Amino acid sequence: MKYDKEKLTTALDILYYMLSTNSLEQSKCPKYYLIYEQDAEVRDALELCTERFGLYLCRRDNALYLSSGVGNKVFGVTNADIKYELGKGFNNPEMYTVFFIMHIIVTEFYEESMYDTHRQKLPKDYLLETIDSKIRAMSDFEDLQKLSEDYKFNFSEIKELWDSLPTRELRENSDDEKQKGTGSKITMMNETIYFMEKHDLVIEHNNAVYPTNRFKAVIAEAYNNQDIQKDIREFIESLTFEGGVEDAKN
Repeated sequence: MKYDKEKLTTALDILYYMLSTNSLEQSKCPKYYLIYEQDAEVRDALELCTERFGLYLCRRDNALYLSSGVGNKVFGVTNADIKYELGKGFNNPEMYTVFFIMHIIVTEFYEESMYDTHRQKLPKDYLLETIDSKIRAMSDFEDLQKLSEDYKFNFSEIKELWDSLPTRELRENSDDEKQKGTGSKITMMNETIYFMEKHDLVIEHNNAVYPTNRFKAVIAEAYNNQDIQKDIREFIESLTFEGGVEDAKN
């Protein structure tokens, strides 16, 4: 399909705006959003450009969000980038544990084949118990190292690290608990939530985690794609430990 130069230019202007902000929201940029809604040629050109750049265009309510595809060397982030963003003390085991917790958060909000979340919030105490339960369930596998190789995801390192951590860690010469860092299960969970908050995926309020519209859009359009580690998500979702946690209230 041949595109009118003005239409293509407008589509690229919208893409540039979205790359700068990671979103196109009607409330923040009504001009571009209205053009996207009403001009089919601009919309088609924008969708073609994002596809060619290896990006997912994720729509939710009156907003569009960008998500980079797997292995996107231009717009994606590397493991080194993620470890740097997470901060001091985050090496491969800690980074994979953050990924594992993120997968759990997704599977707790979404049941199979559901377009939307089936709960409004995820209490942090329930989340911590769920992480513990799923990691204990890994003990049922005789060769966790081979399982890690099969899935190309370091389950063995995650279990080894998690089992080595105390549930909580006190500040030096204080009775106050540390809330950030890599020294306890609680701090590792908190660091994961902080990381997701920085990327506008969740909001923490009153010791509970709430999904954002961007989270819902990305999950609906990108995370369920076959390329986005669906097999890992399904495996983590299947991990159960007898005597596990009770379901969290909505």
